[in-house]
Amino acid sequence: MDRVLKGWSRVVLLVGILAVATAVALPLTGRTAGKIYKDGVTTGISDADDHGYGMAVLVIKDDKIVRVTLSEITQFGEPKDYDKYPWPAAKEAKEKLEKDFVANNGPQVDVYAKATSSSRKWIQAVERALAKARVTPESKAKYFEGTFFGKSKADSHGYAVAWVTVENDKIKAVRLDEVTDGKFKDWKNYSYKVAVTARDEMQKRFVGKSSVAEIEQVDVVTGATNSGNKYKEAVANALKAAER
Repeated sequence: MDRVLKGWSRVVLLVGILAVATAVALPLTGRTAGKIYKDGVTTGISDADDHGYGMAVLVIKDDKIVRVTLSEITQFGEPKDYDKYPWPAAKEAKEKLEKDFVANNGPQVDVYAKATSSSRKWIQAVERALAKARVTPESKAKYFEGTFFGKSKADSHGYAVAWVTVENDKIKAVRLDEVTDGKFKDWKNYSYKVAVTARDEMQKRFVGKSSVAEIEQVDVVTGATNSGNKYKEAVANALKAAER
């Protein structure tokens, strides 16, 4: 009889422990269940065109966008200085949309009438920033699809830039250029023809690659090693910009 009573005592004790544990655990589950975004800072980058691209840095807390910082990078890979930029509407759009994204808690905002291109880039950048912040990703893809910009480090001869189009997690097309003293190289009149040929050839060699490691394995063209290494760095940085 004593053994039976002791057995029942253990059962009652276990039930009591489970009841307490459940009571403690439920409020914690309630605070986290159904959360869409991870708290913290997330950055989104838009597609790049001949004028550059837009960037959005979001701070998220409890599924709310609490702060947005917008910027633009020019076709030369330099941040746009809105205090010196000759088109005041660009700065106006930046300041308004930073507030609108927070107020609407998402990318569903109206474009700024006098800065439609910048507005659309920022909307796309916010969409991508939110996609990267999701607790449960909506896509298994490694990269966003689109055209992304990359820039190499500079030396005394300048630096390289790349527009890289990504589709189905692979590089579909590449456009390369070089910048010296704030200007693109004049390829039609450039006297060193090996460099011209190297640029055309390397644009093809990157197609089909799907990782930075594969880009690093691309052979440079003999006689244009310096440019080739810059191209590889620029393309790699563009592919990194496409990462989800």
